[in-house]
Amino acid sequence: MASSLVLPTAAQLAGHWQLHREDQVCALDLLEQANALGGDVACVEQWLGDKPLTWSPTPDGIWLMNAEGSGITHLNRQRDGEYQARTPSGDIVTLQRIP
Repeated sequence: MASSLVLPTAAQLAGHWQLHREDQVCALDLLEQANALGGDVACVEQWLGDKPLTWSPTPDGIWLMNAEGSGITHLNRQRDGEYQARTPSGDIVTLQRIP
């Protein structure tokens, strides 16, 4: 199975996304330059308990990291354009690409 996991490039994942928690939505931009984050980062911070400033693709998802470069949460790939994670409070958040 490990051979079927392919590390996507930052260019493949960069773009406009939305992070959903129940009926709430935060706009989040994955920027290719320096793997920075844009959009409503303050909104995302409320859910994750720490401010994500950078991101990194993994073979099975996306890491969101804080200013020190420590991982805040790993969003697990569900299917193309959709990733999920659990917040510190136990809620499920879903990251979806905006077409």
